[in-house]
Amino acid sequence: MRPPSPRRPGGRHDRSRAASNASGKVSDEAVEASSGQGLSSEGDRGRGEASQRRSSQRSRERGSREARSDRQARGEGGEDASSAVERRSARGTVATPIAAADAAALLGGEEMTDLGDRLRERARARRMLLLRRVAIAVLTVAIVGGAAWVALFSPLFALSTSAIQVSGEDGTLATDESVRSSVSAFEGVPLTRLNTQEVARAVESNVAVKSASVSRRWPTSLTISVTMRTGMAVEAASGGYWLVDDQGVAFQQVSGAGTYPLVTLPDDRTAGASDVASVLGALDESTRSHVSAITATGTQVTFTLRGGQSVKWGTNADAPQKARVLATLLANVQASTYDVSSPNHPVTS
Repeated sequence: MRPPSPRRPGGRHDRSRAASNASGKVSDEAVEASSGQGLSSEGDRGRGEASQRRSSQRSRERGSREARSDRQARGEGGEDASSAVERRSARGTVATPIAAADAAALLGGEEMTDLGDRLRERARARRMLLLRRVAIAVLTVAIVGGAAWVALFSPLFALSTSAIQVSGEDGTLATDESVRSSVSAFEGVPLTRLNTQEVARAVESNVAVKSASVSRRWPTSLTISVTMRTGMAVEAASGGYWLVDDQGVAFQQVSGAGTYPLVTLPDDRTAGASDVASVLGALDESTRSHVSAITATGTQVTFTLRGGQSVKWGTNADAPQKARVLATLLANVQASTYDVSSPNHPVTS
């Protein structure tokens, strides 16, 4: 028979009491912890508010010191209000809100108001200056554009061909009316846009006109001076006779040779006419009046006198000397042919 188990101390009742005691201890600790946390939160909040108050107080004191420094600097002729504002801006903004009185002290009070007025006045002055410049530019463009239109397109300077003055015409091959008619295409063109060279070419379209000079006569007219062609010989062509000038231009039909020599020109009419003009120009008036026909080949010139004698002139070289030798021979030697192509050694036959 097993002996009865000894009764363990701390049985069920003891365990209940222990649990109750532990629970009470935990509750007490929780209460203490909760109380500690509450006290800690209240202490932190109190310390934060005190810190904010101290920070605000320091900000106000710093703002007051800066305001006093700025006013003192302005009183001594130092920086102006705008420089003070820039300096305060460079230092950074105030971290916490400040009272209106402190803001006024910090920003300069009435002086800042004056600064704002001055800045607004400057901005208004800049706007007025810009508007004035724009207005001047627009007015200038309008004036220049108007002047250009008047000068180039308005009828104020339009050509009136009926008012053109003409000089140098011979009254037969070229008259005032024929010259004005030749430039009728330019009627109404403003003189500022008129090409005078084109007008001159239009006048020279008359073959009898050798050259024309044109100048403007303001406000609506022109002055045209013409140089007429002068005949030096007569050329038989197209079943008739034509006056030919020193450029080889046949410009007027005539009934016969008359007192002019009958000329024969090479294919290069300009060069041949120049040679003929050189020969006739070198001869004295008496000899020239006896020339009845003259021929230019391009390298040689020969001519016939009214008495039937022939003259071998040669080239244009030594023309004055050849003319003197020929005049002497005609006066002293009777011959049918006179060769003065080499004036130092003339030959007659």
